[in-house]
Amino acid sequence: MSIVALVLVTSAQVLAQQGSNLYDLPSPYERYTHYLATARVGAAIPIGAFADEYIDKASVQNYSLSVEWILRNKFSVGGEVGQNYFQQRLPRQLYQLGEQEVSAVQTRTLTQYPIQGFVNYHFSGPGAMVRPYVQLSAGGSFVDYTLYWGNLSDQQQKFSFTYGVGAGTRVLFKRDGSMGVDLRVKYSQTPFSYDYVTSGIPALNASVGLFYRWW
Repeated sequence: MSIVALVLVTSAQVLAQQGSNLYDLPSPYERYTHYLATARVGAAIPIGAFADEYIDKASVQNYSLSVEWILRNKFSVGGEVGQNYFQQRLPRQLYQLGEQEVSAVQTRTLTQYPIQGFVNYHFSGPGAMVRPYVQLSAGGSFVDYTLYWGNLSDQQQKFSFTYGVGAGTRVLFKRDGSMGVDLRVKYSQTPFSYDYVTSGIPALNASVGLFYRWW
Protein backbone atom coordinates (compact mmCIF):
# COMPACT_ATOMS: atom_id res chain seq x y z
CA MET A 1 0.00 0.00 0.00
CA SER A 2 2.89 2.39 0.77
CA ILE A 3 4.30 1.86 -2.74
CA VAL A 4 0.91 2.60 -4.32
CA ALA A 5 0.56 5.73 -2.19
CA LEU A 6 4.03 6.86 -3.18
CA VAL A 7 3.23 6.38 -6.87
CA LEU A 8 -0.03 8.31 -6.53
CA VAL A 9 1.66 11.20 -4.70
CA THR A 10 4.48 11.36 -7.27
CA SER A 11 2.01 11.31 -10.17
CA ALA A 12 -0.03 14.08 -8.59
CA GLN A 13 3.08 16.20 -8.14
CA VAL A 14 4.11 15.68 -11.79
CA LEU A 15 0.63 16.55 -13.06
CA ALA A 16 0.48 19.64 -10.87
CA GLN A 17 3.89 20.76 -12.13
CA GLN A 18 2.84 20.23 -15.76
CA GLY A 19 -0.39 22.15 -15.18
CA SER A 20 1.56 24.97 -13.58
CA ASN A 21 3.98 25.07 -16.52
CA LEU A 22 1.11 25.20 -19.00
CA TYR A 23 -0.54 27.97 -17.03
CA ASP A 24 2.68 29.99 -16.89
CA LEU A 25 3.41 29.56 -20.60
CA PRO A 26 3.57 32.96 -22.38
CA SER A 27 0.71 33.77 -24.74
CA PRO A 28 1.16 33.26 -28.51
CA TYR A 29 1.41 37.06 -28.87
CA GLU A 30 4.61 36.95 -26.79
CA ARG A 31 6.06 33.81 -28.38
CA TYR A 32 5.41 34.64 -32.04
CA THR A 33 5.31 37.64 -34.34
CA HIS A 34 1.75 38.63 -35.13
CA TYR A 35 -0.37 41.18 -36.99
CA LEU A 36 -2.50 44.12 -35.91
CA ALA A 37 -5.08 46.24 -37.78
CA THR A 38 -6.33 49.62 -36.48
CA ALA A 39 -9.25 51.79 -37.65
CA ARG A 40 -9.04 55.42 -36.47
CA VAL A 41 -11.13 58.57 -36.35
CA GLY A 42 -9.70 61.86 -35.21
CA ALA A 43 -9.39 65.63 -35.15
CA ALA A 44 -6.69 67.76 -36.77
CA ILE A 45 -5.54 71.30 -35.94
CA PRO A 46 -3.80 73.35 -38.65
CA ILE A 47 -0.63 75.00 -37.33
CA GLY A 48 2.15 77.28 -38.53
CA ALA A 49 1.88 79.20 -41.78
CA PHE A 50 -0.92 76.92 -43.01
CA ALA A 51 -3.16 78.19 -40.19
CA ASP A 52 -2.01 81.80 -40.58
CA GLU A 53 -2.46 81.98 -44.36
CA TYR A 54 -5.26 79.62 -45.32
CA ILE A 55 -7.27 77.59 -42.77
CA ASP A 56 -7.13 77.92 -38.99
CA LYS A 57 -10.24 75.88 -38.17
CA ALA A 58 -9.88 72.43 -36.62
CA SER A 59 -11.25 69.46 -38.52
CA VAL A 60 -12.98 66.32 -37.24
CA GLN A 61 -13.31 64.63 -40.64
CA ASN A 62 -10.19 62.52 -40.45
CA TYR A 63 -10.00 58.74 -40.85
CA SER A 64 -7.34 56.11 -41.37
CA LEU A 65 -6.73 52.37 -41.51
CA SER A 66 -3.40 50.72 -40.71
CA VAL A 67 -1.98 47.21 -40.71
CA GLU A 68 1.28 46.33 -39.00
CA TRP A 69 3.60 43.47 -38.19
CA ILE A 70 4.34 43.18 -34.46
CA LEU A 71 7.82 41.81 -33.84
CA ARG A 72 8.90 39.78 -30.81
CA ASN A 73 11.03 42.67 -29.57
CA LYS A 74 9.69 46.19 -28.97
CA PHE A 75 9.39 47.23 -32.63
CA SER A 76 6.61 47.01 -35.20
CA VAL A 77 6.41 48.07 -38.85
CA GLY A 78 3.39 48.76 -41.01
CA GLY A 79 1.47 50.93 -43.43
CA GLU A 80 -1.40 53.40 -43.10
CA VAL A 81 -3.86 55.03 -45.52
CA GLY A 82 -6.34 57.75 -44.66
CA GLN A 83 -8.16 60.99 -45.37
CA ASN A 84 -7.76 64.44 -43.81
CA TYR A 85 -10.23 67.20 -44.71
CA PHE A 86 -10.03 70.89 -43.79
CA GLN A 87 -12.65 73.54 -44.56
CA GLN A 88 -13.31 77.15 -43.59
CA ARG A 89 -15.92 79.60 -44.92
CA LEU A 90 -15.25 83.34 -44.70
CA PRO A 91 -17.94 86.06 -44.58
CA ARG A 92 -18.75 87.88 -47.81
CA GLN A 93 -16.19 90.56 -48.59
CA LEU A 94 -14.45 92.31 -51.47
CA TYR A 95 -11.49 90.64 -53.20
CA GLN A 96 -9.18 92.08 -55.81
CA LEU A 97 -8.93 89.65 -58.73
CA GLY A 98 -6.62 91.10 -61.32
CA GLU A 99 -8.10 94.44 -62.33
CA GLN A 100 -11.56 93.60 -60.96
CA GLU A 101 -12.95 93.91 -57.45
CA VAL A 102 -15.28 91.03 -56.66
CA SER A 103 -17.71 90.53 -53.77
CA ALA A 104 -17.86 86.85 -52.80
CA VAL A 105 -18.23 84.30 -50.03
CA GLN A 106 -14.93 82.45 -49.99
CA THR A 107 -14.87 78.77 -48.96
CA ARG A 108 -11.41 77.31 -48.43
CA THR A 109 -10.93 73.54 -48.55
CA LEU A 110 -8.02 71.15 -48.57
CA THR A 111 -8.21 67.36 -48.71
CA GLN A 112 -5.31 64.95 -48.19
CA TYR A 113 -5.11 61.22 -48.86
CA PRO A 114 -1.87 60.10 -47.19
CA ILE A 115 -0.23 56.72 -47.85
CA GLN A 116 2.58 56.11 -45.36
CA GLY A 117 4.85 53.45 -43.97
CA PHE A 118 5.78 53.64 -40.29
CA VAL A 119 7.94 52.20 -37.54
CA ASN A 120 6.78 52.02 -33.92
CA TYR A 121 8.96 51.58 -30.84
CA HIS A 122 7.00 50.25 -27.85
CA PHE A 123 8.11 50.84 -24.26
CA SER A 124 6.69 47.52 -23.07
CA GLY A 125 6.65 43.97 -24.43
CA PRO A 126 4.01 42.32 -26.66
CA GLY A 127 2.34 40.71 -23.65
CA ALA A 128 1.65 43.95 -21.76
CA MET A 129 -1.92 45.20 -21.46
CA VAL A 130 -0.71 48.80 -21.86
CA ARG A 131 1.87 49.56 -24.58
CA PRO A 132 3.02 53.19 -24.92
CA TYR A 133 4.88 53.85 -28.17
CA VAL A 134 6.53 56.47 -30.37
CA GLN A 135 6.21 56.51 -34.15
CA LEU A 136 8.08 57.69 -37.25
CA SER A 137 6.24 57.72 -40.59
CA ALA A 138 6.93 58.74 -44.17
CA GLY A 139 5.30 58.34 -47.56
CA GLY A 140 3.23 60.28 -50.06
CA SER A 141 0.01 62.27 -49.96
CA PHE A 142 -2.43 63.23 -52.70
CA VAL A 143 -3.43 66.85 -52.03
CA ASP A 144 -6.56 68.52 -53.40
CA TYR A 145 -6.58 72.30 -52.86
CA THR A 146 -9.94 73.81 -53.87
CA LEU A 147 -10.82 77.43 -53.18
CA TYR A 148 -14.42 78.45 -53.91
CA TRP A 149 -15.47 81.98 -54.84
CA GLY A 150 -19.21 81.52 -54.54
CA ASN A 151 -20.01 78.99 -57.30
CA LEU A 152 -16.62 79.37 -59.00
CA SER A 153 -13.55 77.47 -57.88
CA ASP A 154 -9.76 77.46 -58.18
CA GLN A 155 -8.30 73.96 -57.88
CA GLN A 156 -4.81 72.50 -57.65
CA GLN A 157 -4.06 68.78 -57.23
CA LYS A 158 -0.64 67.33 -56.50
CA PHE A 159 1.04 64.23 -55.08
CA SER A 160 3.62 65.26 -52.46
CA PHE A 161 6.01 63.71 -49.97
CA THR A 162 4.66 63.57 -46.41
CA TYR A 163 6.13 62.62 -43.04
CA GLY A 164 5.23 62.62 -39.37
CA VAL A 165 6.19 61.83 -35.79
CA GLY A 166 3.79 60.65 -33.12
CA ALA A 167 3.27 59.13 -29.70
CA GLY A 168 0.47 56.96 -28.41
CA THR A 169 -0.73 54.18 -26.15
CA ARG A 170 -2.46 50.89 -26.84
CA VAL A 171 -4.65 49.32 -24.18
CA LEU A 172 -6.05 45.78 -24.42
CA PHE A 173 -9.61 45.20 -23.25
CA LYS A 174 -8.42 42.03 -21.50
CA ARG A 175 -5.09 40.30 -20.94
CA ASP A 176 -4.09 38.08 -23.90
CA GLY A 177 -7.16 39.39 -25.72
CA SER A 178 -7.31 40.29 -29.39
CA MET A 179 -9.00 43.74 -29.22
CA GLY A 180 -8.25 47.08 -27.63
CA VAL A 181 -8.15 50.86 -28.00
CA ASP A 182 -5.35 53.01 -29.42
CA LEU A 183 -4.87 56.71 -28.55
CA ARG A 184 -2.39 58.70 -30.65
CA VAL A 185 -1.15 62.27 -31.10
CA LYS A 186 0.82 62.95 -34.29
CA TYR A 187 2.51 65.86 -36.02
CA SER A 188 2.42 65.69 -39.82
CA GLN A 189 3.91 67.84 -42.57
CA THR A 190 3.35 67.80 -46.34
CA PRO A 191 5.42 70.14 -48.52
CA PHE A 192 2.95 71.98 -50.78
CA SER A 193 2.88 75.44 -52.28
CA TYR A 194 0.04 77.04 -54.24
CA ASP A 195 -1.79 80.38 -53.93
CA TYR A 196 -2.54 80.95 -50.21
CA VAL A 197 -0.51 77.93 -49.05
CA THR A 198 3.18 78.82 -49.19
CA SER A 199 4.92 76.70 -46.51
CA GLY A 200 3.39 73.26 -46.67
CA ILE A 201 0.57 71.69 -44.68
CA PRO A 202 1.62 71.18 -41.04
CA ALA A 203 -1.02 69.82 -38.68
CA LEU A 204 -1.38 68.29 -35.23
CA ASN A 205 -3.61 65.21 -35.23
CA ALA A 206 -5.29 63.46 -32.29
CA SER A 207 -7.08 60.18 -32.92
CA VAL A 208 -8.76 57.26 -31.20
CA GLY A 209 -8.65 53.84 -32.80
CA LEU A 210 -9.99 50.34 -32.33
CA PHE A 211 -7.46 47.58 -33.03
CA TYR A 212 -7.65 43.85 -33.63
CA ARG A 213 -4.63 41.53 -33.47
CA TRP A 214 -4.11 37.99 -34.69
CA TRP A 215 -1.31 35.47 -35.24
